Formats: sequence, C-alpha cells, structure tokens
Amino acid sequence: MRERAEYARYFIVTKSRRLIDITTREEIREQEFRRLLPYLLRQGERIVLDEFHRLSDKTFSLLQGLSGLGSLILITSTMHYFRSIVGKNSPILGLFELKNVSLVDPRDAIVFSNSLGFKGREMLEVACLVRESWIVPKLERVKGDIFNSLDEELRIYVPHLVGEVFEEEDIAFTSRYSGILEAVADGRNSTSEISSYLFSLGLIEKDNPGLISQYLKNLVETGLLVSRLVFGKRRKAFKYRHASPLIDLAFYMPSLNQMLERVRERFLRARLPTYMEWFFEELLEKHFGMQPVKIAKPELEVDIALADFKKIKVVGEVKWKENVGERDIRNTEEKLGKFRDDRRIMIVPEKDVLKREPRGIEVWDWRDFIKVDASLKSFKSSEYS
Repeated sequence: MRERAEYARYFIVTKSRRLIDITTREEIREQEFRRLLPYLLRQGERIVLDEFHRLSDKTFSLLQGLSGLGSLILITSTMHYFRSIVGKNSPILGLFELKNVSLVDPRDAIVFSNSLGFKGREMLEVACLVRESWIVPKLERVKGDIFNSLDEELRIYVPHLVGEVFEEEDIAFTSRYSGILEAVADGRNSTSEISSYLFSLGLIEKDNPGLISQYLKNLVETGLLVSRLVFGKRRKAFKYRHASPLIDLAFYMPSLNQMLERVRERFLRARLPTYMEWFFEELLEKHFGMQPVKIAKPELEVDIALADFKKIKVVGEVKWKENVGERDIRNTEEKLGKFRDDRRIMIVPEKDVLKREPRGIEVWDWRDFIKVDASLKSFKSSEYS
C-alpha cells in the first residue's frame, strides 16, 4: 500500500498513539491529528492510516462524523482489533469496504519469480518461498542462493513475527499455542493427534480435542494455520497445516535455531516436496475455483483433491524429484486411476524427469504453470511492495 497506492498523506500510528507522516517525517499527537483530519478530507485528499486500531474511541467517533468526505484507507495487522472495530456497536461499522490480505497468490508468485530470470524447477521453488512477500528483498539481493541464505529469517525473524501476531491479537503466546504449531509442523494434523501431543507434554489436563478447538480457530483466523475439510466423513472434521513454509520449518525442529545454517538449509530441502504440494494445491484451487479437501479413506489419499458441489472433480499427485521412475509412475496410475470420472493431474518439475508418460493422466511442469491462467498476464508487482 505504501509503495503502490495513490494517496496524498500516509500516517503510521505508533503504540503511543502518535502519528508519523511518512512524507514529511513529522510526528504529531492524536489530538492534533483529529483537528487536521477534517481539513484533509474536505480537500478531497486520499489519506492512509496504517495500524489505525491503535487510535482512541474519540478518533473513531470523528471518522463516523466525517463519513462521506474524501477518501480514507485504514490498515490493521490484527484480527482481534479488526473484529472489535468493525463489529457490533462500532462507530465505523459499515463505512468501509473490507479487504483481507493473506499470502501472495501462487500464480502471481510464479510470474514474479519468472520476471527475475528464474526458470524450470528453481522458478517454482522460489515462487513457493516468495508467497511470504517479506522475503523478497532478501531474494533480490542473493538471487539463486536464497535457500542457503535463510539463517536470520528462520532463527530470528519468524519467531518474532509469530510473537508479534499474538501480541497484536491480544492473545498471550502461551505454551499451548507453541505446542500446537510444533505438533502441526511434525505432521500431527488432526485435532485428536494435536490433543494427544499436547497432553503428552503436560500442556493440557486431559487428552480432549475440545480443549484445543478455540486455539485452532484462533490460529486459522490469524493466518498461521490452514484448515482443510475431511471429505467423506459424516461428522465435519478438518486437517491442519501451516500456511507458510518458513513458519512450518521454524517449528518443525526448534533446535534448528541452535544448528548450523548448512544444517537448516538441508532440512529446508528435505521439506521442500511437502511445501510444493501445498503450493500447487492452492494454485489449482484458485485456477479451478474449487474447494481443497482431504479424503477420509486411506486407500484414496492423494496429494491434491478439489471438490465442487460436494463431489471430487480434480485429483493430483506431486512428484518433486530429480527422477520419477517406473515404480512412482505405476503407483500414481493406480492411485489416480480410482478417480475415473475426475480430472487427473501429475505435477513434476520437468517432464523429462519421467521415465515414461503416465497413462490417462495429464502431466504439468513449470512451462504449464507459466500459462496456467490468463490472469497471469495482468500480473502487477504491487503484491511485492
């Protein structure tokens, strides 16, 4: 917003309720800002208030009274304050169009990676990482060496970013939250598995999934976890995973923070096939406009399953390897062959890694993903401002 939006004045609200004008570098008190704001809006200027939730109720009441004047953009990084400010009895309820900003669209990430000159397998792997847009400045400095250059990000930035989410959400970053993030990173993705993990550590008094339901809801709402509906169960159930590969890796082995950078890089490479599955799942979700689900039956479990009107329509397997041999191809044919009426896709880095073409299955590689959606042509780098 700061780099790409059109505006006359951009203010950042500090925790002490002072406002900094990023153009003039002037710092003013909130009381002074309340006197200035009506004048700015009457001039028809567009104003941006970043971290606006830190302002007082007096300023929110003023915003209500100024409704209809000028143009105002409000930015907040917290779900907790967002809900309280635009919810019931809020003075600014209904005055703003709401827009949620999450990780960068994987299709845009591909185009961005390609625009930096990356090709083939590396293009898609870099795209997977730069969905976390704060990693982009580092990428632009180190180029292709990004996988060997994440020491500070994993050791310092990620823990601080996660801690900030909880601080801003007005939720204590308790050992339960930390335990859930570690459990999910370790592959425990159902409520029962997560509950058992926390109970084994003495973090909950009973092995009862009901005790962690609100914690999981908070983690999903803050964008740290992603939930996927389990398809084929009578009772509604979900599987959970981290939204961000970098946060997942940081919680996968907390002891990585004390290990050498080279060791952390090796773990990232080992986890990369899993992260690419997540990446392609979300990409195909957006491309086909369908709901990602997890299939309940183990014999039908696939990397990617998309449902439409309560029916599976697209299934996919991701083989992120240097070589895909006969055994992998036969297993994929057998697994996806159980979905005879559905669209079946096999995803590989390059088609020439395949020993042979699988029968009855589409094969997509990096070239297909460059042209996978017409919207890629209208890509704008504002995602990475």
